[in-house]
Amino acid sequence: MLYIFICEDEEFQLNYIKKMIAEYIAQKKIDAQIVAAKKNPKDILAQLEDCYQPAVFFIDVQLDGYDMDGFGLARRLKERNSKYSIVFLTSNSHVAYKVFEYHLEILDYIVKKPEYFRQKMIDGCLMKRLDDIFGKLESLCNKSQKSCIAVSFGGKLIDIILEDIIVIQSVKEKHLTEICLYNRMITVRQPLKSIYEQLGAMFVYVNKSCIVNRHKIQELDKKERVLHLVGGFQAEVSYRELKHVEKIIKCSIQ
Repeated sequence: MLYIFICEDEEFQLNYIKKMIAEYIAQKKIDAQIVAAKKNPKDILAQLEDCYQPAVFFIDVQLDGYDMDGFGLARRLKERNSKYSIVFLTSNSHVAYKVFEYHLEILDYIVKKPEYFRQKMIDGCLMKRLDDIFGKLESLCNKSQKSCIAVSFGGKLIDIILEDIIVIQSVKEKHLTEICLYNRMITVRQPLKSIYEQLGAMFVYVNKSCIVNRHKIQELDKKERVLHLVGGFQAEVSYRELKHVEKIIKCSIQ
């Protein structure tokens, strides 16, 4: 899942951009969700108390009337997570090149042409721009999913190599999730579901509170419904997932 944030100080333009992006991701069947569309950059930062990754931010450069402009917001976002993708919205194409002065690494920018806002459908030029932007985002997401996952730990984001993960499980009644590796366990305050959305085909649910790396499975005790994993780890398999897990093991043997 790709999370989308929009920050634009003019309400009419904010609503238009939100509508066009929503229509675009629906039309292209992109696995993405608009989390927030706000005028105030502080509202965007406040929304990030929850961990959203991967995420892209469409940010108006000027943001008149607020304590920080688009460059300031982008800087704050990059300090929080260098992997956040930034797309600047500007009425002046020359302004976009100021990113080099601020040493900001951005994904792309969109020049807000007046004709965009007079149309009810996505303008052809805007459609092409969005194609380019979401094409870059897809490449970045695929690259990230093949190698590692980013989680919030100890007040900062860290990368964990996917191949090192054996099992991920929810901690009952504590709103925590444990990520078990060969040599350590990492406990994060992040929902299991949001982590699973970053993992890819290497991982599978064995019950509603537990995900395992299918390459770390050693043996299934069907009678006890217990899955034995490398490193001495075990996981209970629910009745619902039993046949699915059996099929995975058979496929890995063949």
